[in-house]
Amino acid sequence: MSRPIPAGDYVEYFDPDLSHHRAWLLAVLEQLVAHEPQALEEGGKLRRLWTAQQAGVAPSPPPALPLPAPPPKPPSRANPLAVPWFAQLDSATDEDRRMCFSSSCAMLLAFLKPGVLSGPNGDDQYLARVHQFGDTTDPAAQIQALASYGITARFSNQASFSTLEDQIAAGIPVPCGYLHRGPISRPGGGGHWLIVVGITPSHLIVHDPFGEADLVNGTTIGGIARFCRYSRRNFARRWMVEGEGTGWAVLAQG
Repeated sequence: MSRPIPAGDYVEYFDPDLSHHRAWLLAVLEQLVAHEPQALEEGGKLRRLWTAQQAGVAPSPPPALPLPAPPPKPPSRANPLAVPWFAQLDSATDEDRRMCFSSSCAMLLAFLKPGVLSGPNGDDQYLARVHQFGDTTDPAAQIQALASYGITARFSNQASFSTLEDQIAAGIPVPCGYLHRGPISRPGGGGHWLIVVGITPSHLIVHDPFGEADLVNGTTIGGIARFCRYSRRNFARRWMVEGEGTGWAVLAQG
């Protein structure tokens, strides 16, 4: 009794473009017709190859199964974030020198809700909304104003650099309040707000609505303070004046 021809084990690898594969197929099919016709049952892979051979056409290989789609990659976050910049000193209101908090939160809003504020004085539009809830220096008024635009946020006086790292990694810039006057050994003044738009191991990258600050001497250099680099070491002494984890910040959800 002859042993069955194991053609089914090899048909998966048949390549009609290879001459030795075609020769193998012809020899196998002839043997099957003569000795094992049951192997050519209707609907089988060998039957399809035999039919194609009889018709004088090159049989096509079985269709390949589609490869599984790769798992989606998490969206990459820029660092620094492409946050619009507002300058408080060009305000059409009489609050230009005291609206740093509103200008910083307006930059947060303009980034999270593009198009809500229009033009270079979008922070004036936001300031008008803040006035519906209180003064520009009031954290509660800022949180309510942001909420009126659909931004969920909270004021924290326990922020740290790890807080900023987490927010930037999530794609959310962070308004921060710090003491900007007096020498770095004795920071003071009424306080100032800016927005952190990026962070590195050694520096914060900020938009400062009042102009670039001299963190060592407690003065203002001025100018268009977009993507300014403030050292962590110097900023920490003015931002976390009561120790690690005591920074003022507005923490928004994406």
